Amino acid sequence: MENTLLQANATLPQYDRDSLKARIVHLGFGAFHRAHQAVYADILAAEHGSDWGYCEVNLIGGEQQIADLKAQDNLYTVAEMSADAWTSRVVGVVKKALHAQVDGLESVLAAMCEPQVAIVSLTITEKGYCHSPATGQLMLDHPFIVADLQNPHQPKSAPGVVVEALARRKAAGLPAFSVMSCDNMPENGHVMRNVTCAYARAVDGELADWIEANVTFPSTMVDRIVPAVTPDTLDKIAQLTGVRDPAAVACEPFRQ
Repeated sequence: MENTLLQANATLPQYDRDSLKARIVHLGFGAFHRAHQAVYADILAAEHGSDWGYCEVNLIGGEQQIADLKAQDNLYTVAEMSADAWTSRVVGVVKKALHAQVDGLESVLAAMCEPQVAIVSLTITEKGYCHSPATGQLMLDHPFIVADLQNPHQPKSAPGVVVEALARRKAAGLPAFSVMSCDNMPENGHVMRNVTCAYARAVDGELADWIEANVTFPSTMVDRIVPAVTPDTLDKIAQLTGVRDPAAVACEPFRQ
């Protein structure tokens, strides 16, 4: 499949994909991430010699997205729709793709604990933070949080997974990673810091102190219109590139 995609009528990865390292673990391999953060990383690799690659993770849902990506040697197409023409690029910065319920949570936590990982980024939608939008605080009565606090080493929520990975890095003497929300919420880094530290404090006060001292939670503002992928979209991309790519996305040219 890789050779088929690499013959596509698209901008192709000219860099050495083998030299990339999975320095970012991303939770939430949805259409927006594919058309936004991963495209920036692809441009950095193509134009600036960056070796920053991604390990893509879906925790809940999106099993088919991860399966489609794996079947294509972790390559997929992004088509930009402008008034004049559609252009496309094959994104090559994904080193690994995992689904917590298919590959097992242990494989996800192990990927987050690899020494070179510097960032865990998230596009999990606002409800994935298990917080009260009114107060910005963690909902300790959220069903996922209740379950995770009873079994913190086998978490299902994004805050639970991030805290368990940080706990394992602390125990192994590894540096912390930065936690970077790319979801469309005001001060998303503050929201993530609040829920992460509150959850950690409910698990282990010493761990919470370590996270507060060592983990950064940058706030981001990201923008690109990425419509939901439809069969028509995939047909149009297949006509454009000559390749049927079930993991493809289409978007507007503007991004920031």
